[in-house]
Amino acid sequence: MLTDGFKERFSGFITLRRNFFRSVIIATLLPIWVTMFPLGSTLAGAAEPQHDLTDLSLEELMDLDVFSVNVLGTHTHLEDEWMLGYQYMFMSMDGNRNGTQKISDQDVLKDFMVAPTNMTTQMHMIGVMHGLSDDLTLMVMLPYIKKSMDHITKAGGRFTTDSEGPGDLKLSATYTFYGNVKRDAFHATPWGPHRLLLDIGLSIPTGSIDEKDFLANPTMGKKQLPYPMQLGSGTFDLSPGMTYLGQSENWAWMAEAVITSRLGKNSNNYRLGNLYHISSWLARKVTDALSLFIEMDGDILENIEGADPALNPTLVPTADPGRRGGKSVDLSVGVNIYLPADEVNKGHRIVIEGGFPLYDSLDGPQLNMAWMLNVGWAWTF
Repeated sequence: MLTDGFKERFSGFITLRRNFFRSVIIATLLPIWVTMFPLGSTLAGAAEPQHDLTDLSLEELMDLDVFSVNVLGTHTHLEDEWMLGYQYMFMSMDGNRNGTQKISDQDVLKDFMVAPTNMTTQMHMIGVMHGLSDDLTLMVMLPYIKKSMDHITKAGGRFTTDSEGPGDLKLSATYTFYGNVKRDAFHATPWGPHRLLLDIGLSIPTGSIDEKDFLANPTMGKKQLPYPMQLGSGTFDLSPGMTYLGQSENWAWMAEAVITSRLGKNSNNYRLGNLYHISSWLARKVTDALSLFIEMDGDILENIEGADPALNPTLVPTADPGRRGGKSVDLSVGVNIYLPADEVNKGHRIVIEGGFPLYDSLDGPQLNMAWMLNVGWAWTF
């Protein structure tokens, strides 16, 4: 017979999934409804000549590229077109949270010998994209990661652990199955073009899951670092997703849903929790070379299955596989800067984005994000 505790956890699991997929359906169907039932009259410019993106000026190209807020993804390229991109990400985590409540270091130390106090993550990402056809774009991306976490012990001692190295190699293919990037689609409706993209990504475990460093007592030598300080998942991860893109003359909007599923367990006998991600964007053209955007991201992260035998889950909460999951909603704002093109390349683009959390409910004690910064560059040729 099922215990009450099991019934409660199973009910919570079903509710979590129901809310997630309800959000996916809303994010997908609402833009389609707007497409079928436009809200206003035809915008100026609806009768412009029809031609390919390759014939566009920088100003016209910017019209179609305003939604590309992420320099390394969420957009496609024309056949035989290439893009080289670099992105730097900095994230600061400060203080612990249990559920939606912030808790002090002393509260954490009531149950553990060590409490994490803050953490920084720096990530350098190099990516290459190629348009295999007008409808299919391929991407490869490799991150280089540097992490640092500060701790305090019950005795009042403090120490820092660090890890650094390449992360997991990411491959992806993005296919436009509704709409196209030709100019004749740009004014197909009063509210501009609409596209639906299917994306399939594969993460290859090139990042280390055996990072070690000195802990509170350096005389004991370097020890295995907890899960958030590792550089990769140790597993092949599959990431299917769907993206909707819509645009008017000066506005662009997007909705995206992606699931990251871990395939099997890694060599340390665990697998990271599956990640369910929803994003939405709204961008506004300001000048011919500048656009602003606002972005909202929602995540549901499951706890780790299995456990690394080298870690003691009673020592520090970051070593407990049952304290890695949670739900979060983040808000960020940013700017796209477009630099002039020439006969050889389509121009350069710089993206600057800053964000902070709106809502966190964590299976804590667990560090929560304080703020983040993304700076990116892309060159299309």
